[in-house]
Amino acid sequence: MIRFVKDRFRRSEAGGVTIEFVILLPLVFYFFFLALETGLWSAREIMLRRATNLAVRDVRLATGSTPSYDAMKALICERSVFDAGCIENIRIEMRAMPIADWADLSGAAPCVDRDEDFDPANGFLPGQQNNLMMMRVCRLFDPLLPGTGLGRKLPEGSDGTYGVRVTTAFVTEPRG
Repeated sequence: MIRFVKDRFRRSEAGGVTIEFVILLPLVFYFFFLALETGLWSAREIMLRRATNLAVRDVRLATGSTPSYDAMKALICERSVFDAGCIENIRIEMRAMPIADWADLSGAAPCVDRDEDFDPANGFLPGQQNNLMMMRVCRLFDPLLPGTGLGRKLPEGSDGTYGVRVTTAFVTEPRG
């Protein structure tokens, strides 16, 4: 009787599709969530670049004084589509770059450290008219799915966040 039951199960092909489904479903979900996280990261980067360029355009063409650090953060955040928590998670570095003795900006743009209660020296130095200005912006985001695919590779902060960085250059127009 036991031999009959063993042979019956050995010859049966019922459930073969279930085994393939169980093996392939996690792989399909992995690639789906990888594509979802990659698309969201790309959209965040594009929207931050757009908001930064619109804010820089206002600064470049302004006939008044250059905005302060907090005003510049507000300019970028109000133009950003992903504006939830923007003011607390964005950091801007801006400085004049002399063309004659070019000094390259080394390293990645600094991001906000959420563990600190204050924002240390941020390198925001508005220039004068006709200065070539380099501006680097870093905005922190939480991964949509931190344990899957790209979400596992992105985090760089101690709290599991990743920084989206944008660099732009402009010349402040002369006033007068």
